[in-house]
Amino acid sequence: MENRAVKMIGKYALLLCILYGIQVVTNYSFSLIDTETLDYDMKYYLATGVNIFPFLLNIVAAIFINSDKKKERIEGKYSILLTVFYRPIGIVLFLLYVINQELKMKSTSC
Repeated sequence: MENRAVKMIGKYALLLCILYGIQVVTNYSFSLIDTETLDYDMKYYLATGVNIFPFLLNIVAAIFINSDKKKERIEGKYSILLTVFYRPIGIVLFLLYVINQELKMKSTSC
């Protein structure tokens, strides 16, 4: 692997760590809220927010993958779809596409 693939692996490892850190902090913050004092509507909005927030973080990761896919000219449409539903699998698939492209470029240049 060349330097480009290693940089991408590092970038997405850092992205995964940051997004999981944000998710853990927000889940912990939501757990500290005393739901006994809230009315039904507020409990509903809070529960909805807790369930939708990881999905929004997945969309942020998919946007990063889409921008790198266009910049590096990588065929990885399924990785974006998988990232929206489950972040780690989508990122790993995209990195496999990057490594595959690096290996193809290396084999054609030799």
